[in-house]
Amino acid sequence: MAAPVTKQTSPRIALILVCITSFITPLMLSGVNVAIPAIAAELRADAVLLSWIPTAYLLATAVFLLPAGRLGDLLGRKKMYLSGMAVMAL
Repeated sequence: MAAPVTKQTSPRIALILVCITSFITPLMLSGVNVAIPAIAAELRADAVLLSWIPTAYLLATAVFLLPAGRLGDLLGRKKMYLSGMAVMAL
């Protein structure tokens, strides 16, 4: 009796995808930093208030890191990875 055939992603392709998507958080943070002068002009905010924008972004990323990892353990890593990519794309 032959074992069932399952479709698997090659480890090299998986590694390449993870490496590429690991740049999303720094890329999004640099986008936030680029927008700070426009935000300052629009809201007439001072430097102290503007410094909270990237800090809040990084804090939110850090806060959701462990719960997202636990959900990945419970629901499946591939499903969480793909849903996280979809959320970031939106």
